[in-house]
Amino acid sequence: MDRNILFFKTGVSMYDAIVIGSGVSGASVARELSRYKLKIAVLEKGDDVCSGTSKGNSAVVHSGYDARYGTNKAHYNVIGNAMYDNLCHELSVPFVRNGTITYALSEEEVEKLQELTENAKKNKVPGVKLLNRKELEEVGGDFGAEVCGGLWAPTGGVVCPYNLVIAMCENAAENGVEFFLNTEVNHIEKEAIGYSIKTNRGEFISKIVFNCAGTHADEMNNFVSSEKLKIIPRKGNYLILDRKLSGKVKNTIFQAPKKLPGGGHTKGMVMVPTVDGTIILGCDSTDVDDKDDVSTTREGIEAVYQYFSENWKNFPVSREIPEFPKKMIISSYAGLRAHSVTDDFIIGEVKDAEGFFNMAGIESPGLTAAPAIAAELVSEVSKKYIFEINPAFNPLRKIPKQFRDMNDEERIKALERDKNYGKIICRCEEVTKAEILQAINSIIPAKSVNAIKMRTRAGMGRCQGGYCGPEIVSIISEETGIPITEITLSGEDSFIVPYETCIPGEI
Repeated sequence: MDRNILFFKTGVSMYDAIVIGSGVSGASVARELSRYKLKIAVLEKGDDVCSGTSKGNSAVVHSGYDARYGTNKAHYNVIGNAMYDNLCHELSVPFVRNGTITYALSEEEVEKLQELTENAKKNKVPGVKLLNRKELEEVGGDFGAEVCGGLWAPTGGVVCPYNLVIAMCENAAENGVEFFLNTEVNHIEKEAIGYSIKTNRGEFISKIVFNCAGTHADEMNNFVSSEKLKIIPRKGNYLILDRKLSGKVKNTIFQAPKKLPGGGHTKGMVMVPTVDGTIILGCDSTDVDDKDDVSTTREGIEAVYQYFSENWKNFPVSREIPEFPKKMIISSYAGLRAHSVTDDFIIGEVKDAEGFFNMAGIESPGLTAAPAIAAELVSEVSKKYIFEINPAFNPLRKIPKQFRDMNDEERIKALERDKNYGKIICRCEEVTKAEILQAINSIIPAKSVNAIKMRTRAGMGRCQGGYCGPEIVSIISEETGIPITEITLSGEDSFIVPYETCIPGEI
């Protein structure tokens, strides 16, 4: 790309391309851009990458059978799904094609599944079949007595969403992309030399801008275009079950779509066996006003709990565990979906804002589709602006094997290399001090408790950080020099220790 298009401006950070947001869309775009010889920046208002909508979803890599034929959602879902094996291999991210089952409890629901099967054929989703009761049991086990059939989608899978996004961001950073955290975009203006992006950390200028701002993507677009967008934040609540149930659920399991108690918009409640061994149950769906509110609600949690309590008998796991295991609930969370009023992904260059590209309204199946959207979009932009290939681009991300996944011989060798492997900080998830230090000193440093949590799983077990939380705060402070009173849970003013209660060393 011709760097001469960007003229010098005193006190301003100048870039060839800027990405706003570091969720799955922004991370995918940043990694694709790093294939070219460009000066690239990612602006993220959170204290860590993947701090918004991408962090709080169901972790499902959808096959594409339910996305409406002819939409961007349908097109990119199928392409994105096919990319996941190689993508996750390159980035050393766990991914499992466990297959998706959508079961039916009545002939009416079977008819709905028949419609989805026909839609899958139009979308060219491989392997989708409508199964009778006997066939369903051969694939997914012993469903409840009322289950009369189901739809089988073998290409469905599961991935850890924040693990994937962090991996893409780290790989992009290794290939030269600069990340600016705690950097909130306040305004964007079109200038002769490109776009002036005003933030709480100063001004950035770039010829090209990629709008990947999630629930705030409409605001970014509306700064520069007369064609206004509207994004509605749509909240869903989830429950997480203990790893003690690991292996007892094989497939991702939906019930045929139907109206939820109290209404709402959703693909339906789902049971998801995660790549980390827990089980996710969710979700309800409610439109909200606050684009950043990911707090759980009593109504939402109760809706999820009520559904699975009443329908537990329909899932194969109930053969071994007859009653819903309330005591196995270890946590809950809520996520927001960036729902566009167009009910489809909004992708591409804005008509009246040359050089400004949208990836907006990227809700479900956005996790699945985003890598495909980014690859196609960046390829098109590279041809328009004649990007030069980066010969040093390395698609591979190599990370140390996690201690909990090592055998005894590997653990001994790890301990010989670094004595901190001998210090277990999180007992529930078997996370060592060595791994926490690696996260703190990674190419995108983890400096908050949740940032450590996202990279290592420390604090995600049954005690939810009750034991390891204070230890992690101390390790961050010792390694970074940040006072304990300034360590946060997840940035901003989420301080964990508001003031010192004693002088260190006097206890």
